[in-house]
Amino acid sequence: MVPVLMRDYGADLAARWQEASSRIGDLTLEFLAFAEGRFLTIHPFADFNGRTIRLFLLELLRRLDLPELELAPQSDQEREKYFLALEAADRSDWAPLIETWQSRLTPEN
Repeated sequence: MVPVLMRDYGADLAARWQEASSRIGDLTLEFLAFAEGRFLTIHPFADFNGRTIRLFLLELLRRLDLPELELAPQSDQEREKYFLALEAADRSDWAPLIETWQSRLTPEN
């Protein structure tokens, strides 16, 4: 099923790209959350999913003219919150990953 799921994933990304890239805003956050969460739900590799998705996300950020970010959680608390967000994405609940992207893109004061 992986080839079919990845083909559909690519088509879904392409369909969302125009709106996500035309103006940076809520749709961009949703696009990035979907790109990350759906890819990791499909799990096309037995290992190296984290490195693979981070590389892919960095390329998406570049194409959106957004800054390069640290995408890997740095603390145990961040890691736990991130894994809960990914579990929610497995159920097509994008809100926690959207929140993760909001915090990634919002500089701390």
